[in-house]
Amino acid sequence: MTEKKTTKLHELLAVEQERKGEADRARSEARSMFDKRQGHFTGMRRTFRPFSVDEQRGESAGERLEAETRLVTTVHEVLGDALKAMGKALDVSYQIDEANTRARADIVIDDEVIARDVPATFLLQFEKRLRDVRAILEAAPTFDPVRLWQPDPGADHKNVLRAEPVVTIRKQRTRKYNVMHEATKEHPAQIDIVEIEEPVGEIRAHDWTGMLSPRQKVESIEQVDRLMIAVKRARARANAIDVDAERRISDPLVDFILRPLKG
Repeated sequence: MTEKKTTKLHELLAVEQERKGEADRARSEARSMFDKRQGHFTGMRRTFRPFSVDEQRGESAGERLEAETRLVTTVHEVLGDALKAMGKALDVSYQIDEANTRARADIVIDDEVIARDVPATFLLQFEKRLRDVRAILEAAPTFDPVRLWQPDPGADHKNVLRAEPVVTIRKQRTRKYNVMHEATKEHPAQIDIVEIEEPVGEIRAHDWTGMLSPRQKVESIEQVDRLMIAVKRARARANAIDVDAERRISDPLVDFILRPLKG
C-alpha cells in the first residue's frame, strides 16, 4: 500500500494566486460567452422539399439543405467549466483557511521564546507592522553625541537628559585712550584711540533633550530586525503544517447551484 503524499500549507500558498487567476479567467470567459456569443448555444438546419420538380431539367425530388449552423456548446457546459475552475480556487482557499486555524509557531530569538503558539495569520500581519515600527525608528531624531549629557531627575518628563552648561563671555565694543605724548605749552597731548572688545559678563547656556542617542537608535533598529527575522522563521515553521488536500467544499456548493439545471 503506497503512503499518501502529504501537502504542506506553504505549497498551497504558492499556488493560491494561480488558482484565483484561473478562476477569474473562467468567469470572464463565461460572461463574455453569455453576453456576446449567444449564437454558440444554438444550432439550426433548414431544408426544402419541393412539391413538384421538373425531372427533365435534372431537378431532384428529395430534401435539399438550404442552411445549417452547428451548436458549439451549451450553457450547462460553460457553467460547469466556469464553476469547476472557480471551485478549484475555492477549495485551495478553504484548505488554506482551515489549515491556518491550526498553523502556529513560537517566535524564538537566540533560544529565548518571545511568544508561544502564535497563529500564522497573525505572524504575517505582525511582520508588516514591524516594518512600520522600523520606519518610525529610522525617523527618530538623535542628540549631539559630542556633548556630555546626564539624566535630569528634576525634569517634568522621563528620559530627559541635561547637558553640561556651555560658558561664553559677553563682550562689548568700547574705546581705549592711550596717551602717546603729554601736553606741553607748545603742543596739545597726543592721544591714540583704539576700539576694543571688553568682557562685560558671563553667559551660561543650559540645554535639555528628549532625543535618543545615536547608539540607542541603532540598537533599537537592530532589535526590530532580529525580531522580523524571527517572525519570518516562525511563519515558515507554521506554514509547514500538513494540509488535507482531499478536503473539498466546492463539490456540494456547485451541486447545489446547478441543481435546477439537472432534469
